[in-house]
Amino acid sequence: MAASLLKKVARTAFDKGGGVDVARWMNRKGLRILMYHRFRDPEPLARQLRHIRDHYAPVSMAQVAAWLSGGERLPDNALAITIDDGYRDFYQVAYPVFREYKIPATVYLVSGFLDRTLWLWVDQVRHAFLHAPPQTYQADFVGAFELGSIESRKRAAHAVAEAAKKLPDPERLAFLLQLPRELRIDLPAVAPAEYEPMLWEEAREVAAGGIELGAHTCTHPILSRLTSAQQLAEEIAGSKRRIEAQLERAVDHFCYPNGSTEDFSAEAVAAVKAAQYRTSVTTESGLNYAAADRFRLLRIGVEPGLDQGYFQRCAAGVGI
Repeated sequence: MAASLLKKVARTAFDKGGGVDVARWMNRKGLRILMYHRFRDPEPLARQLRHIRDHYAPVSMAQVAAWLSGGERLPDNALAITIDDGYRDFYQVAYPVFREYKIPATVYLVSGFLDRTLWLWVDQVRHAFLHAPPQTYQADFVGAFELGSIESRKRAAHAVAEAAKKLPDPERLAFLLQLPRELRIDLPAVAPAEYEPMLWEEAREVAAGGIELGAHTCTHPILSRLTSAQQLAEEIAGSKRRIEAQLERAVDHFCYPNGSTEDFSAEAVAAVKAAQYRTSVTTESGLNYAAADRFRLLRIGVEPGLDQGYFQRCAAGVGI
């Protein structure tokens, strides 16, 4: 309790004493790439975009690619915004806010998700655990969980999904196939409204409105767990081809699913280059400088619901 109070006091003193401004100035030569996923309410996002507009120089990933390829330098305090997956709440909630503030953004699409041939597998796990009847769930690769309260179900879903990410891909797919039967639940064939993707026509609309659309694979596997170069090519180049066919415009930017260093291999990076993407982003945290590898770009994870002081510290590069 005392330690928590001291940390809160220190954060308040840091913010009120101009610490964020100092950190922003010290990190002014570094490119910040923010990473979002979901949007529930436009006002928290608008508050964050106002801060970005007032204190940073928003840039597109096309500008980032040009800079890292020897082109025009980015301004001080350059900041790019990226959004993973292609959920419909980007179109419904976030896109009007980005348009109002005239701030560029890049949305990375899971092509099979927008095709509605699948819904994201982590969402399937969460939905299954939240809606299964009370029981004890056990799996060899993760252990046992009591499914009683909502909170216990959320913890179980998170732990099981995180453990499944470390499985070889055939084992992950087998686990997903067995899970509904083991939990005694029928999963919907298409994503429920809470998890639904954009429509392709909506993707075309946001692209026409200035939003860059990138690729995030066809099915959102963990690329380092795939078993062949052919699978890598199908996921990485295949998603690019599918999105380009739907948008009738080039797709130049890629995002590694899950995105930590252990989640993509040197072979995956080579496949991204072979598919002729111009950049790819990770979920590894940090700022990017002129010597950055444009196929292993660092990002800063944020969401609209963050405390505003914490968001401002993240954007400034404090503690990342």
